[in-house]
Amino acid sequence: MRRLMTGVLAAGVSVLFLAAPAAAAAAATADGLPRGFLKYESEQARKPFGKAEISWRVSDKRTEVATLDLCGARASLLSQAESVRSVLADGDADYHYREQVAVFADDQAATGAMAKLRKAVRGCAKVKTSAGSTAYRGQKLPIGDEALQVSRYNLKSENAYGERSVVVRRGSAVIVYAEVSLYTSNKPKASDFRSQVRDAKAMAVKVCDLPGVC
Repeated sequence: MRRLMTGVLAAGVSVLFLAAPAAAAAAATADGLPRGFLKYESEQARKPFGKAEISWRVSDKRTEVATLDLCGARASLLSQAESVRSVLADGDADYHYREQVAVFADDQAATGAMAKLRKAVRGCAKVKTSAGSTAYRGQKLPIGDEALQVSRYNLKSENAYGERSVVVRRGSAVIVYAEVSLYTSNKPKASDFRSQVRDAKAMAVKVCDLPGVC
């Protein structure tokens, strides 16, 4: 699957975005998020990933850490949210895609989660691992109320395996889209984040259908 799958994502993963009407958003489940609210809960939205074997899992557990598991720490920065939903797509050992929406009690709580994320990225700037040295980098993005593009990659030039994440806050919601893959270069490029940025922009609009988020 490897980097070939990323090309498929970049080409078409956002084309089939299915917007849920505000009425559907109002019919929230007990955990605060309507069933089917996330993009990749939809079977149709998964089709651009191709026919290669990918397993899909939907979870409402706050312990799902996805991209926000920095420096090997198991404490999720989303654990204080009132509701969290994650869609986790796993291919072979070289490919994963993550979608998360976390709704906090208010804007201040969500802002605090983003502040913790920025602090964690700075603290993980260079981490020693069994495979060598891993670098984490963060860069601001103009999405929602605030957004951060986060990359993880091995500093050894022959190893291009890493993670490319986009984390956005819109009101009291925090949105995460992350891809773990083999890339054409170990250093992050704008094209590595294309599908995550498209998905995050669309969800940053959609979360405002949730009562009290925006």
